[in-house]
Amino acid sequence: MKAPLEIRPGSDAGLGYARYGNGPIHVLVMHDWLGDHTSYDAVMPWLDGQAFTYVFVDLRGYGQSIELAGEFTVEEITADCLMLADRLGWRRFHVVGHSMTGMITQRLAADAPSRVTSAIAVCPVSAAGNRLSPEALAFFASTVDDDNALRRLFQFVSGGLSDEWADSKVRHSRGTVAPACRRRYLDMLVTANFVHDVEGLETPFLVIVGDRDPGLDAQAMKRTFLAWHPNAALHVIPDCGHYPMQACPPYFATVVEGFLKRQAT
Repeated sequence: MKAPLEIRPGSDAGLGYARYGNGPIHVLVMHDWLGDHTSYDAVMPWLDGQAFTYVFVDLRGYGQSIELAGEFTVEEITADCLMLADRLGWRRFHVVGHSMTGMITQRLAADAPSRVTSAIAVCPVSAAGNRLSPEALAFFASTVDDDNALRRLFQFVSGGLSDEWADSKVRHSRGTVAPACRRRYLDMLVTANFVHDVEGLETPFLVIVGDRDPGLDAQAMKRTFLAWHPNAALHVIPDCGHYPMQACPPYFATVVEGFLKRQAT
């Protein structure tokens, strides 16, 4: 029997989240720029809820935390996540970040090395930020309000998923991401730079990318995560774009839990 999913809304006490499983290995999972914790819904049936407790957090402006205002910065996200771990009573835990929150796995490992057991960065933007050209930045900014631009972005990064999937992603993003936070988090993505704080961190890292992700590919990871973290490994998922948790959920769950179980031994 699968463990029930427990939903906790955000409040003055902190971020909202969905909790799955009741195992002794604690895992904090963060979402991307364009969606909330439900981006991982397709993976949940394949997770081991007896070995792990997963908390899928919603950052300020997303999902269960959509009403929470904030500064929308790397530092705020990191502080909020550590506060959530304190509320959960987690002394040590693993972290998973996707795309935008890939850099947050690095910030957490740098700020709380005694607490972060290991980190998984999925198709991640790194601590160097994402230095977009003026044309690319203008396009990304247009997706904040323009549904057609957002649809084109999802189609571009998905590695060949269907038009129906892209349409569904647009609808879901519009319903789960507060308009006020979208541009602010984009500004964070393109200006962040804390590479010197993470170089040499001994935290074990697994970096997962899809071989059809057009921007955050294996070569980009070799220049960033693998160059900076001495205990980092790279796993490339074939026939996959920027959303492996949706494109191939059973395989994605197997890769993630295989790594986490190796770190727990």
